[in-house]
Amino acid sequence: MPADSRISDSPLTEQDVRDIVRLLGEVIATPGGFSEKRRFLMDGLCGLLNATSWAWCMAEFDPDKPPSFIGFEHGGWDDERFARYIEAMNHPDMEEVTRPSSIELQERGTHLTRTLRQMDPPMHLENSAAGKLWEKADIGTLLVSQRPMDGGGISGVAVYRRLGEPHFSEREARIAHIILTEVPWLHFQSFPDQPARELASLYPRHRTVMNLLCEGWGRKRIAAHLGLSVNTVHGYSKVIFRHFGVHSQAELISRLTKGDGGDQ
Repeated sequence: MPADSRISDSPLTEQDVRDIVRLLGEVIATPGGFSEKRRFLMDGLCGLLNATSWAWCMAEFDPDKPPSFIGFEHGGWDDERFARYIEAMNHPDMEEVTRPSSIELQERGTHLTRTLRQMDPPMHLENSAAGKLWEKADIGTLLVSQRPMDGGGISGVAVYRRLGEPHFSEREARIAHIILTEVPWLHFQSFPDQPARELASLYPRHRTVMNLLCEGWGRKRIAAHLGLSVNTVHGYSKVIFRHFGVHSQAELISRLTKGDGGDQ
């Protein structure tokens, strides 16, 4: 397991160790492919950490670019909350929050797990426009675990608690770190193709629409949710399709899932 000095001294109880071993064993024994095993793992991890929701995604790695991601697996959200979460993650204000951990990940080149307090000591998120979107999504705090992918980018895993719930502790971060570093075969290995590795070249609104299209949302529903005209969403969709070299929403979803870490 890669060392993570910030959480290596956090004490675990005997019960913590038993819970970790049990969950990892159950993941291996769970029938199905990578998607089913990821879901089983993350639902179990949320149970151990008293988290209410989770997301597993591929994201860009360059700290000098705006944060951008493709969210493939998630649980514990309703549609509206997850859509608000996507808006928040693609908001330009997130760059100030994620930049320090992106730099650290780039410098160390190993799997890192961080609490929100470790990522953002000055509390930029709470005082930003992105933070307002997090409030609308009923997200109070998070714990993030990131692993570099071959050829650039990261496989990112995060768990969340609702507003008013306590921050994750360093002990909880260590539990998550141990579990998520013991399943490297479940992490995304690379972006599916070059256009997917260049998400930051799309504007934040385009990336938000892209993620909602990947969730299966229709353009009328996206327009209503974002307060845009349907024609505007059509225009955004055309830019997204052109970026990925596809001609339909179904083709976009297929294109972005071909590069899954072994699922192909």
